[in-house]
Amino acid sequence: MLLSLFRIHGHSMEPTILNGSIVLASLLPFFFREPKTNDIVAFADQQTKKIFIKRIVKHEGQKFYLTGDNKHDSLDSRKIGWVGRNDIVGKVILRLHL
Repeated sequence: MLLSLFRIHGHSMEPTILNGSIVLASLLPFFFREPKTNDIVAFADQQTKKIFIKRIVKHEGQKFYLTGDNKHDSLDSRKIGWVGRNDIVGKVILRLHL
């Protein structure tokens, strides 16, 4: 995926990305450098086969720990945990709050 648009469904990235917003994600930034802490990324969940948007909060080698920004998410969907580098499909490069 060089460029992809996603509509956000849910509150796990609020206040950074609001429910209903549209984000543009691209794999191009990762051609020049590896994902790093604080990047907001799109990743493919291997179990659900869905794409999610989360923030990298730490990394060890080719493993990245992802969470949402909403610390008050009662469903706790913000906690994703460790994903592999191959699961990351792009960096969020544009956010449109509608």
